[in-house]
Amino acid sequence: MDATPTVRKLERHEWALYRQLRLAALEESPDAFGSTLAAEQGRTSDDWAARLAEGDGSGSSLPLIAEVQTEPAGLAWARVDTSDPTLVNVYQMWVAPEFRGCGAGRLLLRAAVAWARARSARAVQLGVTLGDTPAMHLYASEGFKPVGPIGILRPGSHLRGQTLQVLLSERAA
Repeated sequence: MDATPTVRKLERHEWALYRQLRLAALEESPDAFGSTLAAEQGRTSDDWAARLAEGDGSGSSLPLIAEVQTEPAGLAWARVDTSDPTLVNVYQMWVAPEFRGCGAGRLLLRAAVAWARARSARAVQLGVTLGDTPAMHLYASEGFKPVGPIGILRPGSHLRGQTLQVLLSERAA
């Protein structure tokens, strides 16, 4: 099987696939996200459909899926910051364990950055759980640097997180 990943935008009618990936991410990597599996499992089908419809139709949001052949391999979501339209935030970045190491995460991240660049954003940022992890290595290799203070991952967590940012003027197109 060709393990070369591809990345595309999730379409509004694919809300069940989005839900499947998001819940899988929260179950497999609970310490990587600000939300929890329990919180997301409480959402209705209508909630999931509305979330993806808003992302698909807003023009200020880009829900992405990585696939290997036709298998869902990962997820990321880029969104223009509501208080600063020159800043794009990346959320929900995750690659399924069986597809890690094939470049899916890098492609998701690069697609989000390319979208931000096309919108004339000055920077892209994301939050990450601190540690010597493949995610941290990926972000560093793509030019992301720590900004701001270290904080807790989410209320009630003992884990620490930090915002990483890449300035787009510093990156080659």
